[in-house]
Amino acid sequence: MRILLFAMLCGSLLVLITNLYAFRKAKRLETVGKRVEGECVQHYWPSGGYVGVICAYSAGDGEERSVRSSRYTVAPVEIGDPAEVVYDPNDPGRSMLSFEASEKVGFDVALSAVTGAMFVAAVVGLIFTL
Repeated sequence: MRILLFAMLCGSLLVLITNLYAFRKAKRLETVGKRVEGECVQHYWPSGGYVGVICAYSAGDGEERSVRSSRYTVAPVEIGDPAEVVYDPNDPGRSMLSFEASEKVGFDVALSAVTGAMFVAAVVGLIFTL
C-alpha cells in the first residue's frame, strides 16, 4: 500500500509542477503579452489523426515569426484566415495563439486542482500508514 501511495505522491507531484509551470507561462502571456494579428499559413498533422495550425506574425522588430497551435480534431483556423497571436515583448519568440492562452489557463487551473488533491491524499495516506 505504501508503494502505491508513494508512486501516487511522486506522479502527482511531477504533473503538478509541470502543469504549474505551463500555467505560469500562459498566464504571463495573457497578462503582459502583446496581441498582434497573425495569419494561418499552414496546417500540420501530428500522429493520431489530429491537425494543428502554424500562424505567422510580426512582433514589430521586422522579423517574421511563427507559432504552432495545439492538436485539434478539426483545424481551428483555415489557411489564410487571421488569428490573433499573443507574444512576450521581452522575448518575441515566446508566443501562443490568443484563444489557446485563455483556454490553457482554465485547463491548467482545473488540472492543478485535481493533481493537488491527489498529492494531498497521497501525503495523508502515507502519514496514516506509518
